[in-house]
Amino acid sequence: MKGFTLIELIIVIVIIGILAAVAIPKYLDLQDSANRAQRDGNCSAVRGAVNLYYAETAASGAAAFPANLTSDMFADGAVPPTISGTYTWTYTSASGQVTTN
Repeated sequence: MKGFTLIELIIVIVIIGILAAVAIPKYLDLQDSANRAQRDGNCSAVRGAVNLYYAETAASGAAAFPANLTSDMFADGAVPPTISGTYTWTYTSASGQVTTN
């Protein structure tokens, strides 16, 4: 007689179930980490654009923060999205501050 016994098959199914129970939460944590990294990257891009705008206006003698973020302030021509997963960033034009939550 060749083949696997019922006990062997049940043991394999239990092992696969345990591995799945461990892997799924780790995968969800990776998604959360990726969303945070995307939010932080977008926030850094906005901060860099705001700082560059301020430096350029300061060099011309009229230092000011941009009133609005426009696509020409970014290298790829697009303002980073304000929503990254469940996280957001906001820009305050009065102080030039970029914050995240």
